[in-house]
Amino acid sequence: MASFLLVFLVAAAGCGRGGARAETEAREALAAARAGELGAAHQAFGRALALDPDNLVALYNGGIAALALGRGDEAVARFERFATLRPDDALGRFHLGRAYAREGRRDEAIGALRSSVERGFADLAQWRLAPELEALANDLRLVQLEAVVAQRAGDGVEEAPRPGEGYAGRPIPDAILPGTSLGFDPSACEP
Repeated sequence: MASFLLVFLVAAAGCGRGGARAETEAREALAAARAGELGAAHQAFGRALALDPDNLVALYNGGIAALALGRGDEAVARFERFATLRPDDALGRFHLGRAYAREGRRDEAIGALRSSVERGFADLAQWRLAPELEALANDLRLVQLEAVVAQRAGDGVEEAPRPGEGYAGRPIPDAILPGTSLGFDPSACEP
C-alpha cells in the first residue's frame, strides 16, 4: 500500500444540517485513521458528509483517505468542495492538485498547485512525498512551483555570488580562449 500522510485539520467543522451527528462521525473517522484503519475511516468520513456535506474535517481528511485508497475521483470532489468553503487554504489546494494529478487532469493539477503556492504553501517534504506529482515530473511548470516551495522552505537556496566569485565561494576560472595554450607547447608535436 502506498504510504501517505494523513493530516488532521484543526479547524471548526461545518455546522450544517446534521452538524452534531456529523461531528461524531468525523471524530470516529479520525480515530480510525489514527489506528491505521483507513477503510473504516473512509466510510466514517462518508457518513459524516452524508449528514453534513460542508463538514470541513470530513471533506479534508476524507479527501486524504480517498487519495490513499486510490480513489482520486472522490478526492477531487471532496477537495473541490473544501476549496469552495476555504478558498484561502493553501494545504487544501495542494491536495486538490494531488487529486487532479491522480486522475490525469494535468492542467487542473498544475492550476491547483499554483494556487496553493500563491496562497503560501511551503512544505517541501510533503511536496516531495506526494506520489501523485510524479506523473507531472517532466512538466516545467511543476519544476518552477517546486523551486518556489524549496526556496520558501530554505532548501538549496544559495546567496548570489559576488563579482569574481562562483557559487560556494569558489573563484571563477580564467577563460581558455580558442588558440591559447593549455600549458603545453604545441610545437613539441611537430615532426
